[in-house]
Amino acid sequence: MATVIEIKFNPAGFAECLQGLSGTVQGEAEKIASRATSYLPKGGGFHVEMSNEPRFQDSAYGVTRPIGRVVANDEESSKQEAENKILSKAVGR
Repeated sequence: MATVIEIKFNPAGFAECLQGLSGTVQGEAEKIASRATSYLPKGGGFHVEMSNEPRFQDSAYGVTRPIGRVVANDEESSKQEAENKILSKAVGR
């Protein structure tokens, strides 16, 4: 005999779970920034900028999730990313 289970989505609860992962998101972004910086021939580097933003259908529920962006510290690092895709290499490593 089949059992029917009804699951009700709780957007606020889901958002709370995502916010609990903020430290994990930042930690992984820091690792990527560190690996990308190690590919640079000299100086420069990357840092992480964190924010909370709606993604997918979050805005329909009025919730956000943590977003980590790895950003170049200077023009040379930005140039290396554009020419050699060092952030892509850092993610794939």
